[in-house]
Amino acid sequence: MRRFFAGDEEGQALVLGALMFLTMLFFVGLAIDAGQLYVAKRTEQEAADAAAFAGAVVLYQGGAQPPLAATVAAAILAAKNVATQNGYTDDLGIGNMVVIVNSPPQQSVNYTGDPNHVEVIITHRVKTSLVPAQAAFNPVRARGVAGAESFNNGYALMALDQSCTDGGLALSPNEDIHLIGGGALINSCGANAVTGAGQTQDFTITPAGFSVDVVGGVGGTFPAGITVNTGIAPVPDPFAGVYPKPSVSGMPINPPFAGGVAYSGVYTTTLNGVNLCGGIYILKGNGMDGDIGRQLTGTDPNTGLACDGRSFVFNTMSNYPLPGGTCDSIGRNGNHPISLRPMTTGQYANFGIYQDPACAATMQIGGVSNAVDAGGTLYLPSATVHMNGNPATIVGGQLIANRLDIQNGNLNITYSANNSAQPVVPRLSE
Repeated sequence: MRRFFAGDEEGQALVLGALMFLTMLFFVGLAIDAGQLYVAKRTEQEAADAAAFAGAVVLYQGGAQPPLAATVAAAILAAKNVATQNGYTDDLGIGNMVVIVNSPPQQSVNYTGDPNHVEVIITHRVKTSLVPAQAAFNPVRARGVAGAESFNNGYALMALDQSCTDGGLALSPNEDIHLIGGGALINSCGANAVTGAGQTQDFTITPAGFSVDVVGGVGGTFPAGITVNTGIAPVPDPFAGVYPKPSVSGMPINPPFAGGVAYSGVYTTTLNGVNLCGGIYILKGNGMDGDIGRQLTGTDPNTGLACDGRSFVFNTMSNYPLPGGTCDSIGRNGNHPISLRPMTTGQYANFGIYQDPACAATMQIGGVSNAVDAGGTLYLPSATVHMNGNPATIVGGQLIANRLDIQNGNLNITYSANNSAQPVVPRLSE
């Protein structure tokens, strides 16, 4: 009898061992299948992100906001092509692999209906076969969303020069500076990156929460109420590499003035003493002098559009769009004001003046009653802006230059995303 039970125990142990072996095999197989699904998910996500980004680049290159129907169609095609290049092609109804591209997105958390975004959804049924209970087609789904989105860093005043030369922002007791809706950035790493700061100056930043951020140090003391942060990391130029220069293709060269009105086009002579009808003005080599106003009546014969006085001024080199050549400045000492307003739609919306980074010509605002009233963003990334007169005035929505020398006059900058240029860049969003 004992041998019978002993034999039975041996049989039970054999069965138990087999069950334990099968259980271990199940978990090993489950781990292998889970790893297979994880790799599939990661690969699909990378493909979805790459495809969505490719579509976003096409939207960015198209420029128009919102994008044109042809641009949207091209963006969807580009996304599908990149998905195919990564091994994911819609099987047209079979259901083992489905690739859906939507622009605007339809299933996004934050961008559903946004025409400036592309959504790519990839569903792939991955077969797992090691574990019988899991031997089925398992759907793995990945979704990527990318868009051509507006970006700016929110500074109303920026001095971009990253050298350690003192005076990236040079002030005097006679300046009158009011920044609204944004702070100031001084990228110079000099011990006196800001010079001439004084407690009695008329320098204000509103509302509370904005500050003067300086990579180096400050020579002097700002007025009470101004928060100063020193030793910060340099901040990149918000427009470098992401804001396209205008094309000269199809634009008239030196269109004739009519009744003191300058129409959109490419100018190789200095603009001076004219009203701008509106549109794009490319200044090749000779800049803009002064006594510039806005034309609000009539029609631009080159475009057929009514004059609204809203312009984008691009100051560039004499050889543009080829490299090299010379350039000249915008502005003039004396009583020679410039009054501009930026366009409110299109690729260059809210951009008042854009000076080619290849051009280092200084903007000089000096003399009695001289003013640049431009609205929008004034961007001179390689130039110094000099204000040397009272009441020399600059009014705009953002002022960005290599260096700022404000010895006299009034500087009034009201920054917001609605009145300043917001460069559109392609990026992954979800």
